[in-house]
Amino acid sequence: MAAAEAVGTNQLLRIIRDLQEAVAELTREYRENGEPITDDSANLHRFSYKLEYLLQFDQKEKTTFLGTRKDYWDYFSDCLAKVKGANDGIRFVKSIPELKTSLGKGRAFIRYSLVHQRLADTLQQCLINQKVTR
Repeated sequence: MAAAEAVGTNQLLRIIRDLQEAVAELTREYRENGEPITDDSANLHRFSYKLEYLLQFDQKEKTTFLGTRKDYWDYFSDCLAKVKGANDGIRFVKSIPELKTSLGKGRAFIRYSLVHQRLADTLQQCLINQKVTR
C-alpha cells in the first residue's frame, strides 16, 4: 500500500511541476510580447490542459442521481455556491444553455476565472472550504 501511495505522490508532484513550468512559459510569453495572452497561445492551451489534469487527479468516480458523471465543475459549484463575490462565475456558467456536461461547465468556469483574474482566489476559496474539500 505504501508503494502505491509513493507512486501517487510522485505523480502528483510531477503534475504540479509541469503546471509550474506552464505558468513560467505563460509569464515568459507575456514579458516577451508585452501584450495579454490570448486564446491563440499554445502556452495557454498547455496550461489549461495541465490545470484540468491536476483538478481531475485522483478523483473518485462519482455520478449524480441521474447518472451523469461529476467533475471538478461540481466541486467548484459546491465550494463557491454560498461565497459572496466568488459565485459570479458559477452563476454565469449556469446561465449558458449550450453547456451540457460537467467537464464543459468546468472549462467555461476556468476560462471565466482567468478572464476576470479570479482563478487564484477561486482555488483558495475552495481549498479553505473544509466541508467540501476532504
